[in-house]
Amino acid sequence: MFPRLVLAAAAVLFAAFGIAFAAFPYRLAALVDIALPTSTATIDFIATYGGFEIGFAVFLFKCLARPERVRLGLLASGCAVAGFAIARAIALLVVGGAKPVIYGALAFETVCATLAFVAAKRAA
Repeated sequence: MFPRLVLAAAAVLFAAFGIAFAAFPYRLAALVDIALPTSTATIDFIATYGGFEIGFAVFLFKCLARPERVRLGLLASGCAVAGFAIARAIALLVVGGAKPVIYGALAFETVCATLAFVAAKRAA
């Protein structure tokens, strides 16, 4: 039950973040000081931050629908979120401090990746 719950939460969160980034690109980009000065920049931001997350959420929901694929979905989710967290942590060390939202994102990503990997181990 725990692995399926974690995978369901991951799928919902990826979908929610993707929809939010696609629907409110200017507001969310401003949180991390990203300027979207042209339609080209806005379209790329929406595709990268919205489209990818929505597409990945669909994959996770598909994994959730098939019990034999729950572990795969958890590993994929854990790797994706760990990649965000590791890159963010390294960038913080190399570039320096940032707004609190970046530290919050790092903490959230670390917790989510940890939960995904723990759940994947239980799903094995």
